[in-house]
Amino acid sequence: MSVRPNNLPPIQEMPPPGGYATLDVARIFPKRGPKGWQLWAGSSLLIAYGFYQVGQTNQEKNRQRYLERQTRYAIAPVLQAEADRVYLEKELSNLKKEAEIMKNVDGWQVGKSPYNSNRFMPRAVDNFDTQCK
Repeated sequence: MSVRPNNLPPIQEMPPPGGYATLDVARIFPKRGPKGWQLWAGSSLLIAYGFYQVGQTNQEKNRQRYLERQTRYAIAPVLQAEADRVYLEKELSNLKKEAEIMKNVDGWQVGKSPYNSNRFMPRAVDNFDTQCK
């Protein structure tokens, strides 16, 4: 334990007469940005604008999809006619091959449906020869 060098009572430091000068707290601690309600309002506005933009984009995409669908509906008959033409060409080619292959079989009717019904069933028109594609 330390021992004091003399037996005098300790001297306490006191403020100067009239007190210390006042501190200008506003100068020492300046404002550090927007207030809380301003941050909240700004964030809310940005989020609302973002939702608005999402809605506008969705409406534009829906309009574009509608136009694409209408275009497909408009050209569907043309595409179907082209597919029918290709089908008929392959069907005629396959009937010629069938007639050539089955010419020696008695009672064979070229192009007759193998099903015993009057219902129309389109035949598979793939090539008979799998090597020729």
